[in-house]
Amino acid sequence: MAIKTYGISFMSRWQSALNSVLSQEDEQDSDNLSSENPAMCASCEACGALEAAIADGKDTVDIANVVTKGSLVSKCAHLYVNLAAAKFSGNHKRVKELEAEVRYSVCDPLWAKTLFEFDSDHQDIPYRHYESLEDFVLPLCESGDLDDAGKLKIAFVSDWGTGTPLAKNVMRCIGEQNPDIVIHLGDVYYSGTKKEMQSHFLDIVKECLPKHTRVFNLAGNHDLYAGGAGYYWLLEELGQPASYFCLRNIHWQILSIGAPPQVGKPTDAISAIPTIEPKEVTWHQDKLKGAQGRKTVMLSHYQLFTASGNIGRTADNRPLALNPVLYEAFNNHLSDIDLWLWGHEHNLVAFEPYAGLKKGRCIGSGAIPVALLWQPYKQLHNLALPEQFDSAPQMNLDCQLGHDGDHYHHAFGILSIDGADGEMNYFEVEGVDGGAKIIFSETL
Repeated sequence: MAIKTYGISFMSRWQSALNSVLSQEDEQDSDNLSSENPAMCASCEACGALEAAIADGKDTVDIANVVTKGSLVSKCAHLYVNLAAAKFSGNHKRVKELEAEVRYSVCDPLWAKTLFEFDSDHQDIPYRHYESLEDFVLPLCESGDLDDAGKLKIAFVSDWGTGTPLAKNVMRCIGEQNPDIVIHLGDVYYSGTKKEMQSHFLDIVKECLPKHTRVFNLAGNHDLYAGGAGYYWLLEELGQPASYFCLRNIHWQILSIGAPPQVGKPTDAISAIPTIEPKEVTWHQDKLKGAQGRKTVMLSHYQLFTASGNIGRTADNRPLALNPVLYEAFNNHLSDIDLWLWGHEHNLVAFEPYAGLKKGRCIGSGAIPVALLWQPYKQLHNLALPEQFDSAPQMNLDCQLGHDGDHYHHAFGILSIDGADGEMNYFEVEGVDGGAKIIFSETL
């Protein structure tokens, strides 16, 4: 299953819009297959060319230089993707230039419909602020008793919301573990529209999970690229009060970081560092200070640190090893966090202790295919290090996903708790019909 994702808002919104139009054009064709549709492939080519241009400091692409001669689909894709980018950026001069070119083109009406969908499906993120520091603190146990210390099984998965057969099989395997709680660490693709939240998330968890299982969803970047209306609709369906929350019993607390602000311009996205609402930092620090001996599992979509980039870049274009915003917010509490799980990178990685954190784990391998040739377990050597550290984060290579010769398998984690004891198992899932097997375990 081919699926291409981007870390730039308008590109993901464009994919969602085209995905919607393709579904309308052919109701017999599942929208899960649209990334293999010639129009979607051409759009990915166009987005990729623009992404490379932005990385080089440009904000437009010379269409004639990247379009295969005689390919009308490719030409139209590049033309409309550039027009969408100009609209998103507020580049009115460029919009007029491209609209004039569109007027005299022979592009299929599909592209105009896609642009209409792109224009109509956006709003400001309806982020929810707490009124009291006690807001959004929920019982970990289904009994509703914060003092309940019974056995629980909590599943974690991230970057999973593609709706593909691979994703469905991962959730089926999670369901077979009979979890009490499932927490998705974010990213419902392409841009978190209501339709995508329904078909790529809610429908599948209802089909695959036991009825008693409680489900939560953090806000990844793709969840909010369409403005967040779909994401907050999903929270209502799940009964989740906000994008951040704390699940507690007498021995444990699961602390989840909420929605990051959205990057405004495509040119900002390359170097942008994921942030956190300042007021929300106060809320989290209150939970960490008031843990009262509880073990803490921290959850976020974005990484605290990385061995392979994708946090943000310095002014001289070097990838950051550590997120300075998250580090500043939590550095005084990192030794109190027993496990921090994050996603965003589409891999399963167990990091060696770093920056004061005992266990940092990336579990972003929920559904996005990662090719072997991308070498996700190769350590980058040009990472920009914080001034206070003289070494980069290191991966524990005893924890690696298997592969089929072309792509790595997918994964999820299960935390089993019994009183104050906890065991974390990381499961690998092979293909669209394979089962789950444990490939790494640790105690908390």
